Amino acid sequence: MAAENAPENVRIRDFSWRTDREQVLSFQYEIYETNFPGCTVDRSFIRDYSLNLRDATRNPDERLIVLEEDGRIVGFLWLSLMSTLVDLCVGYIKNIYVAPHLRGRGYGANLLAVADEWFRSNGASKATLDASVGNERAVGLYLRDGYEVTRYRMEKQYKWP
Repeated sequence: MAAENAPENVRIRDFSWRTDREQVLSFQYEIYETNFPGCTVDRSFIRDYSLNLRDATRNPDERLIVLEEDGRIVGFLWLSLMSTLVDLCVGYIKNIYVAPHLRGRGYGANLLAVADEWFRSNGASKATLDASVGNERAVGLYLRDGYEVTRYRMEKQYKWP
């Protein structure tokens, strides 16, 4: 599957546990440490994330996609189908990443289109995701793609002596 309007050297394809895992794990440092101040991606985090990836490859309600440029993974998409108290089947984007040198060139939108296609083909009534308020570029992408803010997740920090 090729990204629409993508150069020949960039394509979207299914994730391979054997060949793509290490590159996808390397993205998590930027994703989590940038979007969640105070988060430290350490060996334990990477181990747990790796196990979750492995489990996702075996779960028919999850799908993992990569964006590949010249044989190197430069983007990632983790999709999940879930039910809620009010919706029988909802598509949830667990993680999306595009390498900095490709941002603003339509690849995030291409990955979101793949998500929409998969969610719809699996009966989802809507697509959802969580975004960090501070990641204005990503929030802008989601708004342009038709996502709306439907709730706020609020936090209260505790100070310990």
